[in-house]
Amino acid sequence: MVMQSDIGESSEIASESPGMAAVIRSSLPVVRMFLLPYLIVLMLFITVTGAGSAWLYYKVRQAQAELVIHGLLQPVTPVLEHLSHSNISGEVDNKTSWLHRELNIIFTKVPELEHVNLETSTRGFHKYRDGASQLITKTTSQYKELPDRDFRSSTASQRLYNESPPVLHIEFIIKDAKSGPIHLTFGFNRATLRKSVGRAMAIIREAIFFFFALGIGCLLIALGITIWSAKKTRLLEAGMQELYRRAEAAELMSGLVHDLRNPLTSFRANLASLQIVPEQREEIIRDMDKDLIRLDDKLSSMLDLTKQRDEKVSEVDVKTFLEQIERLAGPILAKSNLHFKCWANVQEPVLLMENGVRDALLNLIINAAESGQEEGAIECEAWRKNSNLLIAVRDRGKGIPAETDIFAPFVTSKDSGHGLGLAISRRTIEAHGGHIRVEAREGGGTIFTIILPQPTRTGER
Repeated sequence: MVMQSDIGESSEIASESPGMAAVIRSSLPVVRMFLLPYLIVLMLFITVTGAGSAWLYYKVRQAQAELVIHGLLQPVTPVLEHLSHSNISGEVDNKTSWLHRELNIIFTKVPELEHVNLETSTRGFHKYRDGASQLITKTTSQYKELPDRDFRSSTASQRLYNESPPVLHIEFIIKDAKSGPIHLTFGFNRATLRKSVGRAMAIIREAIFFFFALGIGCLLIALGITIWSAKKTRLLEAGMQELYRRAEAAELMSGLVHDLRNPLTSFRANLASLQIVPEQREEIIRDMDKDLIRLDDKLSSMLDLTKQRDEKVSEVDVKTFLEQIERLAGPILAKSNLHFKCWANVQEPVLLMENGVRDALLNLIINAAESGQEEGAIECEAWRKNSNLLIAVRDRGKGIPAETDIFAPFVTSKDSGHGLGLAISRRTIEAHGGHIRVEAREGGGTIFTIILPQPTRTGER
């Protein structure tokens, strides 16, 4: 049983190659490495592009509104210049004067113009279209100042969309030394002006939506290609894992055959000696029995290394667990003039494959006893870190030779032994979902640390 926790992710993929294992463990976290970054990029793209498109649309619309307003005021400019150099007296009341003629022409050229007000300090007029589109001119009283009045032409493009009244007013103030300031106000149909700007903005909107959709489409296509590539990569990874598995099995068989040849050679030699010197029969048979025991030990160790680890996990009290280890390891350590010192900094029960972890831990302690330490204690400590249970075994032995893979099968730094103990221990811990690390101890010796994942409890991160 494999326990999954926060220390790593494992995912499964069915093999497509004949003869390959039905399920291959893959360490490639597709969701975390590919999907989440792409979703973040997609959200950033939508946010940045959406905000940028809105800002661009607003600026272009404002520029287009300014162009429309500028086009409306072009026919008005000559009238303003004429008024600034002429005497307004007599022009207001005379409906056949150049002023009335020019304003009538402006009404003809600018369909959006709804009315014109001209006011001086003494009198004025109001020119507008009636329901039959006929121009009506009415005399008005003198100009009255209104508070918070902003009809400037410079703000017209902003007021086109910021205001709600149906008429957009633009006012010009002309200085006249005789009659005082002249207020000339033009009123334009706001809805018509907005439609005019909207027609020009239609192409901009289409372009923005097209490129926005094109960008999202490209991101989605890239995401699809990435997911497809990830799946192919995982299949390739599964194939490579199967190749490694077969290569490891071949290496194990090669090492086993090499390791079995010595006791078999000794057995055959003793068998031949039994025929040559029958008077030494009992001694030869004892040697042959020892050779058979060696063969059995090696084959049993190989079975332990290759058998399926399917032990169920159960709740274990760490303090009680270490006390059991101490009882089992005590006599072994006593033979090497050593004693066992252990302590647990874990109060709550933990989930363990109890038998497998006990065997792995005892193997580490036995190795520590055979490490060359002549006196003192072999230390064992257990503690929790984040969502993991850690168990450390410390010795003051000779240490491990540099560049030696002590967890590889048939590799040993001792004069005796077949080099399968640490390989079996590592496989047991990995079946638990954890791993073993080894490091040199300050002041001499070695530290083996077993790291076992535990389910995250409420309140933990």
